[in-house]
Amino acid sequence: MYLCEKTIYSYRKYIIKMKESDRMAQSIGLNIRARRRALGLNQEDLAGKLGLTQANISRIEASPRGPSGEMLVALARALDCDVHCLLGVESASGEPGQGIDEDVRTFVLNAMRADPQFGMCLRDFVRDPVPLAEKDWKFLASSLKLALGYAGDAIRAGRQKG
Repeated sequence: MYLCEKTIYSYRKYIIKMKESDRMAQSIGLNIRARRRALGLNQEDLAGKLGLTQANISRIEASPRGPSGEMLVALARALDCDVHCLLGVESASGEPGQGIDEDVRTFVLNAMRADPQFGMCLRDFVRDPVPLAEKDWKFLASSLKLALGYAGDAIRAGRQKG
């Protein structure tokens, strides 16, 4: 009994210390597993679609780091869903991108494909139980505008170089 209690205590301590990004990456693995099971696929079936082994799929689903962006896109294709589904980012209606301009939706999904951690950060904002105040929205909007301006300038400068 003592050993069991000690193990549970250690596990709880580990979970508390685990980085938030690690927990989000684990939830991606759980989302992959849930989608795979919803389609009636086992790990070997999914591995066959991707040219991987069952052990690879097991590691992807259990990984505390989450899959690479490239692998996430391949998994989404194999599981007949969009990357947002595996990241757990959906609108309140359950329909991804419902009610937003298609260009904006494409922009966000491309950014999420390029960097899955961006998607995890975005999901945190969307799922935060505490609603943002007007001043928070203004700060967020101005910060994003500034970051996108710098990024756009850097991209354009890079294109001009070659």
